[in-house]
Amino acid sequence: MKKLPVELRDKIDELYIFAFQALERKDFITAKEQAEKAWELLPEPKFDWDVTLSFVSGICEMYKELGFYKNSHKIVDGLFSSDHLDDYDDGPIFLKGAIYFEQGELELAKVWFDKANTISKGRCFVSQPKKYKTFYSECN
Repeated sequence: MKKLPVELRDKIDELYIFAFQALERKDFITAKEQAEKAWELLPEPKFDWDVTLSFVSGICEMYKELGFYKNSHKIVDGLFSSDHLDDYDDGPIFLKGAIYFEQGELELAKVWFDKANTISKGRCFVSQPKKYKTFYSECN
């Protein structure tokens, strides 16, 4: 993986911070614009950088919160097809489950949560909203 220059990484981080602050204020238009601007600053190929997992998570979380599930799936699927994930990378797998959960696609959410749970031995739920673990526990 290539190292993203620090100045560019800092600029992208700043835009994501602004995006999530806008989301907290319920300024959805600004949140989406800032997150997309951050994602666009990540040079192509987007999945070849040392910070890719973090930035994929940022844009997908934003799209998930805004209800743009198709956009979020597209980016996560791009990461999966990039061949840059290690066998122990449960985060994107969990994210895929969370997107399905928020979509109301609970059967698919369970499948992806199962995969993430197996890889992480349950740690995937630790820093996530409790609703995901509650749902997963009730399914098993």
